[in-house]
This record gives sequence, structure tokens and C-alpha cells, in this order.
Amino acid sequence: MTTTILEKPNTMNKTAYRYSELANLLSGLMEVEELKGVKFALKVSKNIRLIRAELLELEEAAKPTEEFLALASEVQAIEADESKNDEVKKLEIERLESIEENKEHIKVRREQIAEFQKMMEDTTEISLFKLSESHLPLEITAKQLNNISLIIKE
Repeated sequence: MTTTILEKPNTMNKTAYRYSELANLLSGLMEVEELKGVKFALKVSKNIRLIRAELLELEEAAKPTEEFLALASEVQAIEADESKNDEVKKLEIERLESIEENKEHIKVRREQIAEFQKMMEDTTEISLFKLSESHLPLEITAKQLNNISLIIKE
């Protein structure tokens, strides 16, 4: 019987994590993904895939609308214009944001961000591959260890 990288061994138990914890853990795993060690690298890689799959729905929920992206692009263009001073830029951005249609796009985006922040505190159950201390690379730093501590076996 062949297994794929995303299959979990029968011995793994699901653990409850907040989505914010998984997002932080994903960031920590990505920081250490170039460290050497076959068993370490394999578990890091598997966990990255598992967590990305778990966070996919939240990632979709956080995507801004096309209209908001267009507005943000206009604001960035104003901010990047070196021919204008900061006061002129500020006035142009305020004018752009005061347009009724743009006010609605901004309101929708703020509501979307607030909902996303609530979702990040929700919990999910997931089985992650734990890392044994004996499989940790010698080059790993204390900061890196702290960032992946949720999956280190003691």
C-alpha cells in the first residue's frame, strides 16, 4: 500500500488549534524549511501542506474584492508619485476615499477584515506530525524553536 505525503498515520491524534496558531506555525515552519535533516525536513514539509490545506478557506475569506484592489492600486499610485508633496497626496487620497462608491468598497473591506479576525480565533482539529527533539537540526535557533514549538515532542 502506497501512501501520499498528506496521509496521516493511524497513530496521530487530532488536536484543537486556533487558526491564528496554525498561521503562526505555518510561518515558523516556512522559516525552517531549508534546514538540513531528512526526518526533520519530511515532517516540516508534510505539516506545511497540511496547514496550508486547513487555512485555504480562511485565505479565500480574506481576499479583497476586485473593486477594493483597484481602489488600493489608485491609492498606491498617488503615494508613489514623487512630483507631489505629502499634503497634496493626502488630499487626493481623501478625495478618492470620499467618493460614495469607494466608501462602500472600504466599508465592505473593513467588515471582511473584522470577520477574518474573528475566524482566526475559531478552532479546528487537525493531526500534525510532531518533531522529536532528536530530529532537530543542530543549526536551529531558539527563535526558530519557539516558532514551531507547537509540534515539538518533549
